[in-house]
Amino acid sequence: MKNEKPSLLIQKYINGTASPEEREQLLNWYRSQQPETVEWPAATETEEKQVYDRMLSNIDQHIDASYPQPRPLSKWYYIAAAAAIFMVGSFATFLYLDKAAPEKIQVLAFKNDIKPGGNKAILKLADGSELVLDGATKDSFAHHQDLNIARISDGQLAFDKQPKDAQTDSGAPKYNTISTPKGGQYRIILPDGTKVWLNAISSIRFPSYFSAGERRVEITGEAYFEVSKNKQMPFRVISGQQALEVLGTKFNINAYANEPQINTTLAEGSIRLNRINVSESSILKPGEQAQLKTGGKLGAKIVPADLDEVLAWKNDAFVFNDMPITEIMQQIERWYDIELVYSGAKPNLRFTGIIPRSSNLSTFLKVLEGSGGLKFGIDHKKVFIQSTR
Repeated sequence: MKNEKPSLLIQKYINGTASPEEREQLLNWYRSQQPETVEWPAATETEEKQVYDRMLSNIDQHIDASYPQPRPLSKWYYIAAAAAIFMVGSFATFLYLDKAAPEKIQVLAFKNDIKPGGNKAILKLADGSELVLDGATKDSFAHHQDLNIARISDGQLAFDKQPKDAQTDSGAPKYNTISTPKGGQYRIILPDGTKVWLNAISSIRFPSYFSAGERRVEITGEAYFEVSKNKQMPFRVISGQQALEVLGTKFNINAYANEPQINTTLAEGSIRLNRINVSESSILKPGEQAQLKTGGKLGAKIVPADLDEVLAWKNDAFVFNDMPITEIMQQIERWYDIELVYSGAKPNLRFTGIIPRSSNLSTFLKVLEGSGGLKFGIDHKKVFIQSTR
């Protein structure tokens, strides 16, 4: 690469200081597949070769090309695959805040491997009946005329556009719920044209059509929205103790029940949000995140957001920027449908890096192991975690 060395570009990318032009240079370098020497400032020559060979071997062997992808991968895949090789060198950051050695180092091994999650969801109808969407076709809904299914493809369900007379219809609409299990994700196009991405262990409750005055949905877990504009019908999202209103915008809501707060991140447009039964509201601007503590009475705290990190799941990648390993393992648990077993106290470590969401679990864990301080084991659906420092 003529302008910048790949090592410097990757370091800037992981640090969040790369310009759009530098990101494009990095992507072009990875796509070119041209042999080029890359510097490893924090490693000896021997360490560099060992780490590079190990990481490259892991990526080649454990990302199963025969496993169907939910949709074409974006530039995240290329950047993530390249960055994964480097993160074990000088660009992965672990902060060892608790350096006490564990009492006993167990012998852990990967007895089996686990593939990443995929397109899985269940549609629960207003009458209580359920339809499994995995592999379903439009014919599956032939006997459910109220649903107005426009089309269904791998990982996506689309409803017919809002009927013109629905806004003045005095009858109450029927509500449906689409939910994803562990290791599941799904996309929905609502009757008004709004697009919704559901992450693992998430759900959205929505009507068969939107009645006059508003478009209202309820979610649990994590969802990304691209709201169709309609000034006459504001779009409202209820998630736990939070209510928000938009006209047309793009945003992400993380509202898992086991998380201490609801994080709402705005990518485009504007949002007004507030705690339910509290009059005070907040206006969110693009690039900002509202953090609403669960169980409290205070309004949301507004902070700058790392959009790359927040939206990575939607773009087929895991992006971690100085993230606690316990939070990373929560994401792994949801996406790979596993049970976590910690040996001793939970490690007080942090990690920075990028890993393709399409990686097999063993690849993911070996990237973390390669950065030092942790040892993992896999036994059926259980993942064992132990600190080695």
